[in-house]
Amino acid sequence: MFKLRNWFKLYASYNKFVIRPFSSTFLGSTITKHVRRTENVYTHNFVPPLKTVFALNVLSWLGFSDNDNEKESELIMTIKRAVLATRREQYDKAEQLLHVALRLAQQQQNEEGITYCYDLMANLAFDQYRLNKAETLFISVLQRLLSTGMQQDDLKVIHISLKLARICHLKAENEKADIGYNWCLEKIRGNSDENAQILCGIIHDWYAQFLLDTGDVAKSLKHLKEAYNICVLAVGQENEQSMLLLNDIGITNWRTDNLEAAEECLNKAVLIGNNLEDKSHTGVINANLGLVYLQRGLIEQATRYCDIALQLGNRHDNAESVSQANYCIEQIKLNLRK
Repeated sequence: MFKLRNWFKLYASYNKFVIRPFSSTFLGSTITKHVRRTENVYTHNFVPPLKTVFALNVLSWLGFSDNDNEKESELIMTIKRAVLATRREQYDKAEQLLHVALRLAQQQQNEEGITYCYDLMANLAFDQYRLNKAETLFISVLQRLLSTGMQQDDLKVIHISLKLARICHLKAENEKADIGYNWCLEKIRGNSDENAQILCGIIHDWYAQFLLDTGDVAKSLKHLKEAYNICVLAVGQENEQSMLLLNDIGITNWRTDNLEAAEECLNKAVLIGNNLEDKSHTGVINANLGLVYLQRGLIEQATRYCDIALQLGNRHDNAESVSQANYCIEQIKLNLRK
């Protein structure tokens, strides 16, 4: 019925953990512990625009097969054009097309088509951080799905519930968010389907971010490790998904003052990044490792990794890497002046 997007696309649009200011007096140092920061200040955190976890197959959602050319109606084509516009971040065009598609579905009394249009509209609002609109639309989609007899443990129901929990998280409705994340984990528990396992990993990761935001670092670390283990089982170790999760685990270990564990995780992440063809996101991780070495008083190692981070950031035109590398270099200079 649906396919998972490449997991990294979720993370690529998602905010990554970086070590940035907030002041710490650990060991008398002015080095700062990590806070999350958005990529394009997600928006995307504020939090990066939240991209859809599942890419639903338009034809199969509407009950058609991919090779059923006769059913390639105006509705289907309009929806496909809206999906394409969304992927290109042409949000105004996508919204206009979705309203056209919704009118067509309503005229045809195509209930599945109507539900799918609402779902796409919800995700479009979600991507643009229009949280109230996204929440209203997702609730409508959820009600429509459940009214058809769909069970609560269906992956589509869990997926939409997860995004509702995330919306509550971003709106600082912490009690509702916590209930929502735990409900999703409870409903997906024991489902060994490959898609279910990947969705479970994403639930653990998003819940870990929520727990960090609310100050429960130890519990956050537990869920990050669960997400990492699931990721490794699903897609292996030598990939960007695992690299980014190792980065997050390393930074969270640092927040618990476990510098040895932080260094170990970040070193693993750097080694994975060195072997990836696309190194555009590895600069931040090198800078994070440099800051861990700096906190341990290992200036030479810190300088080495911060310089690598700056080179990678410039080479791949990655503002996040350049910013984090420059921050790392400034911290090194501050410590040398002492």
